Amino acid sequence: MMTNYGNFNTFCYYSNLPACNLFDDVVKYCPLVGFETVTGSDLGNLGLILLCFLAIVLSILFIIFAQRRSGAVGRREMQILFLSYIIVSISAIFASGGFINNRRVLIWFSAVEIGSTASTAWLLFVNAVVAYQLLPDGGFLSVTLTFLSGLAVFIGTGYIALDSGFLWTGEFTSNASNPGLLRNYAVYTIYLLFPIVAIVAYFLLEVYLVVRVLRERKPLFLLITALLLFVIGQIFEFVVSRYICSHTSGKIDGSLFACLFTLLSFGAIWAFWESITEDEWAGQAQGWEAEMREI
Repeated sequence: MMTNYGNFNTFCYYSNLPACNLFDDVVKYCPLVGFETVTGSDLGNLGLILLCFLAIVLSILFIIFAQRRSGAVGRREMQILFLSYIIVSISAIFASGGFINNRRVLIWFSAVEIGSTASTAWLLFVNAVVAYQLLPDGGFLSVTLTFLSGLAVFIGTGYIALDSGFLWTGEFTSNASNPGLLRNYAVYTIYLLFPIVAIVAYFLLEVYLVVRVLRERKPLFLLITALLLFVIGQIFEFVVSRYICSHTSGKIDGSLFACLFTLLSFGAIWAFWESITEDEWAGQAQGWEAEMREI
């Protein structure tokens, strides 16, 4: 049965997703009211805002640390990945922070978050491909293809989100006959399904690389940890959020913990990348590169 494909009703009812800002009159199980400020206004998602700032700072540090690892495989490509994650974090502050009430502004920031989320997932997959040394990593062609492909995904998915929110063409709306049905096949695909496919592909490629070349436990442990942390974050976002929100009277919800575990997951990805680009693996990596070129 495909009747639920593209349907955001349940997700938007129980969760705080940026995609929900693209729809009119979204009904919430537990509206997020957040904490009252000294001015008397409500700051809807303070915890998420603070964690997004932390994610931005840590991502900048990771980019700087990568710059210092001049001999590491995929250094430039990893920097591009964390640059994309910074854009996700900045846009999440405005799209999911709960302090912007202007719907048009929310649509713009939500489109940026949706586009950068898809782009980040794609760049994660690209980094796995880069590890196979099909092209010289850090070279002009590899970096250019990584950046331009990520930019293309960002622009393409961002446009679809904007068109869905502003109804520019009407091509991506599937609820014209039933306004109460929050259905959008394109946004559902690019925001919920595409990142999952890219993440699974990244995981499988990296597992094969670790098992085939390194034959070590530490990198595999870090990789599995990153995946588990991400899955836990999604459980908080899509399953536990409603209970957190109702038990805190709308002060916080699962998006706070989803952001936290996603940040921890990216930290584990960094640790994994660092572990497989240590000097002791240089000889093995060169041997793998030679095998791949022969193939």
